Amino acid sequence: MSDLLKRHAQPRVEELLEVFPAVELVGARQVGKSTLASMIATASERPTRIVTLDDAETRAAATADPRGFLRLEPEGLLVIDEFQRVPELALALKVEIDSDRSAGRYLLTGSVTTSPFQPATDSLAGRVIGTRVFGFSQGEIAGREEDFVAAVLHGALDGDYRSGMERGDYVDLLAAGSMPEAYRLPQRFRADWLDSYISRLLGHDLRELSRLSDPHRLRSLLVGLAATQGSETVIARMGSEINLSASTTASYLELLRALYLVDRLPPWTPNLLKREVGRSKYLLTDSALAMWLTRTGSDTLKDLIRGGALGGQLEAFVAAELMRQRTWSAERFTLSHYRSPEGREIDLILELDDGGVIAIEVKAAASVAVADTKHLRWLHDRIGDRLKAGVVLTTDDRARSLGGPLWALPVSALWELG
Repeated sequence: MSDLLKRHAQPRVEELLEVFPAVELVGARQVGKSTLASMIATASERPTRIVTLDDAETRAAATADPRGFLRLEPEGLLVIDEFQRVPELALALKVEIDSDRSAGRYLLTGSVTTSPFQPATDSLAGRVIGTRVFGFSQGEIAGREEDFVAAVLHGALDGDYRSGMERGDYVDLLAAGSMPEAYRLPQRFRADWLDSYISRLLGHDLRELSRLSDPHRLRSLLVGLAATQGSETVIARMGSEINLSASTTASYLELLRALYLVDRLPPWTPNLLKREVGRSKYLLTDSALAMWLTRTGSDTLKDLIRGGALGGQLEAFVAAELMRQRTWSAERFTLSHYRSPEGREIDLILELDDGGVIAIEVKAAASVAVADTKHLRWLHDRIGDRLKAGVVLTTDDRARSLGGPLWALPVSALWELG
């Protein structure tokens, strides 16, 4: 497997297996969960066995004798790919773990949320630790382990930093996306792969979650979300455009989240005792998929005049990169966005366990205007030293100090800084 890209989540998963009896890798199809599980099994010094429930014969055996199936590798690690395909395994796994909580017994993968299959009595809470797997991060592609939050907190912000990238280079990154198989394809075949991917996902995998949903309207909803990347999601308005009620639209959004096609960025409130202000942002974490759904060509986004959609796409790209980094970062943080009752907006809020905040604005422009920092300055005035850094990410090629904790940085600082 030496030709495979190193996945930064691997050490984290291996550490979890040293503590917990079962770890589950969750994420969309084709993001590399099975490959990662195989890499972990290969690196293990213990006996390992890999089985996949995509195989009909294996699935039948697991259904017929769940407890016996879970004892296929009694002395080491049993890797079960697509665990959610046999709901009966959940209760059997609960029993197995309760009888023997030895660390590192099971590594599971799943491409849809397992909870719709499980009765309330089959909860695996406290027994299975879930870890999200995304497509490739830019650091993984470049062969370097990036940790933007840790770099910022440990003094890596530096006016001497330079990037070798400009607007067109970032558009090329967006067009390549993060799906391992699609990323490696020539550009002319990538659209074919994405078309097949979405068609099969909404037509096959969706039936495992809900037989009452309409794949065509779900696809329309995905297109609508892709077209509004970076914006608050007005559920009622989006639903009305495809003739769905607000409640059905909300249910469809949860189905898309269950397939890990869409992620939710909640509104941030500085005071947890106050209610949230504003709506969530729902975004697609694969930029190539978002561009394909909206039929947005690279040439359009590269054009300064015609490429106005780059701002929203770039913001979603940044959010997705930070979501990926969160799975291996040395610092724990939540990710949200902010909108005050007065209409002040900040694209991304990263809140640390100690209450510290890194606030980020994302701009497709190469220049930073005073207006681009006014909300960051307002936030600094409001929360003071809690603001560890206020960052404007741009397509410029250099870093600039904007005074105090405020900085303008190239977007590439996300994976090159530190």
